Amino acid sequence: MRRRGFLLLGVALSTALLAWTLRGMHLEEWGRILREVEILWLLTGAIFYFVAVILRTWRWGILLHGLQPTGFRERFVALTIGYMGNNLYPARAGELLRAYVLQRRCGLSLSASLGTIVVERVLDGLMVVFLALLALMFFPLPVLLRPAVIAGGLVFGGALLMLLGMARNASKLHGLLERILQQRSGSRVERPLRFLMQFLDGLTVLQRPILALAVGSLTALIWLVEAGTYWLVLMAFPFRTSFFSLLVMTAVVNLATALPSAPGYVGTFEAPGVAVLQAFGIPSSMAVAYTLTLHLVLWLPITLLGLSLFLREGLRGVAHPLDASTSFPSAP
Repeated sequence: MRRRGFLLLGVALSTALLAWTLRGMHLEEWGRILREVEILWLLTGAIFYFVAVILRTWRWGILLHGLQPTGFRERFVALTIGYMGNNLYPARAGELLRAYVLQRRCGLSLSASLGTIVVERVLDGLMVVFLALLALMFFPLPVLLRPAVIAGGLVFGGALLMLLGMARNASKLHGLLERILQQRSGSRVERPLRFLMQFLDGLTVLQRPILALAVGSLTALIWLVEAGTYWLVLMAFPFRTSFFSLLVMTAVVNLATALPSAPGYVGTFEAPGVAVLQAFGIPSSMAVAYTLTLHLVLWLPITLLGLSLFLREGLRGVAHPLDASTSFPSAP
């Protein structure tokens, strides 16, 4: 029941934001703009987006350091299927799906894998918050976006501090959980306690400064590449804006997609994207056409590839491998 209510809330928010985005637009105007779009630039942007996917696969390997060995191919397959799941299921259930796929392929415990994914998402969140805060210093973002940026910084900053504290005291926490398990063996709490113990293993990278620095550097590079995809798609359109404005758009859009929405981040992607472009002086019709096209370029190729790999993995009967109501700190 709670899952259905969360989904209905997301659909309602997506519908409202999409309606706000499309207000006053005319099909003739869209048609005129889209006829001028250069398809080759869109294809280039779609291909370039996979550079970020490859970098994310590499980063995940560093986060998994010290756990069950995993190959690049296994991680790439799991990550791609997970992104497909994020695009088709609500509440970022794809994160759970990719941990499930990696468990099937490599035998890595589900909870340890989820620990690395939580670290990854918190770092992504902090990076987009940093970009948005940078934008606030040099450019007046729309008033409604400022509280969201500040709130995002508090949420992701607090989450990172909590994870660092857990990683630093992992051995003590393991000992405490083991003592509780000995006393409560066979009870209902045994399974979640074992899950938490394995989850702590996924925070290992935070105990090693060099690995943590490598992950942080890759995170910055990933988001620069993501903004580069935005720029390549922009080249297909008959208007221009600065790369800085696209960095701001990247940050704000990915913060907004943390909100409940229909699958695929419908509405929560378009509304803030258009708002940022309009704040930088882009006409509404151009901003809407570009943002809708960009969303399609980011959504379609990875979803089709992920779906193909999903079926090849023999997961056809897996509709919800885990509780899809579980949600993680986000940034696509």
